Amino acid sequence: MKEIGTSHWIDPNKGADNSSGFTALPGGFRENDGSFDYMQSNSFWWTSSEGNATSAWYRVLYNQDSFFNRVTFEDDKNLGLSVRCLKDIKHLDFLIHLP
Repeated sequence: MKEIGTSHWIDPNKGADNSSGFTALPGGFRENDGSFDYMQSNSFWWTSSEGNATSAWYRVLYNQDSFFNRVTFEDDKNLGLSVRCLKDIKHLDFLIHLP
């Protein structure tokens, strides 16, 4: 899932092999106040799944491991996360071992 190496990711970039071709980059996210956090260490991606009126599910990749974590927090819809449109979601689900 993650881009290989440390050109964009900080060290260690554990488990980065980009075998899926997704080439995730560590864009961090935009806070409510407009500041940016976790640039170069984490990659946050919105999903199409809503939690409730103020929260939604998103995926996170960390430089410390290779897991594509599923997360939601209250009021997280106010954050600025990355978006990627995918043509073949079943193919991606298989590659990241989703339930």
